[in-house]
Amino acid sequence: MNIFAIGDLHLAGGTGKTMDRFGEHWHNHDQKIFEAWERTVSNDDLVLVVGDTSWAMRLHDALPDLERIGQMPGLKLLLKGNHDYWWETRSKMSRVVHSSIKIVQSNSIIVNRIAIAGTRGWLCPNDAHFEEEDAKIYEREIGRLRTALETLRGRESEFDALIVALHYPPMNSAHQASGFTALIDEYGADVCVYGHLHGDDIKTGPTGLRGKTAYYLVSADAAQFAPAAINLRTLEPKPSIG
Repeated sequence: MNIFAIGDLHLAGGTGKTMDRFGEHWHNHDQKIFEAWERTVSNDDLVLVVGDTSWAMRLHDALPDLERIGQMPGLKLLLKGNHDYWWETRSKMSRVVHSSIKIVQSNSIIVNRIAIAGTRGWLCPNDAHFEEEDAKIYEREIGRLRTALETLRGRESEFDALIVALHYPPMNSAHQASGFTALIDEYGADVCVYGHLHGDDIKTGPTGLRGKTAYYLVSADAAQFAPAAINLRTLEPKPSIG
């Protein structure tokens, strides 16, 4: 099983909204993504879709976009982004999405001995856009990530590698430690994938190795409008979470 990740598909959701205003490279971006997906992903692979999937405002309107994703090769794990206003409860969405899509929302899923735990995340303190009212949401999202990771406690024999999936970067543009990175370190994640950043902000996103964790920025334009391959460096049984 190969593992891929991509975020910020920003599909139209029946709104007629395009991403062209963000640059020529966004022209027909959905076609680029899905053509690359078909070329590189097989039905046995896993694809993490890390938020901002559709511009739709209601779940009903997002269903054509979700069905389009569902028809693509691979098992898809879907996270919430800050623009996914159509997002409903995990149980409600699980009843209506394609059978190849699983919802990751403050929970974890183990696939072929790979554990994936995730939540949306939020802006981190000292970010240029972080304001006083963001503090409460930030703390809440840290709690949700801890909840997701706690679901793996006692199950260490079931997985060999751990991926933390977020929509927001797990640290600010200065790459300072945060509550998210503290949890990533505490639980010994092998990989952290995230999206959200576009344009010039891509340069501020943490990538590469930090401690024992490899960080991947996979927003669509950062990933060249193709699912990014995620390389796991270890396939040894995880130590107990304690």
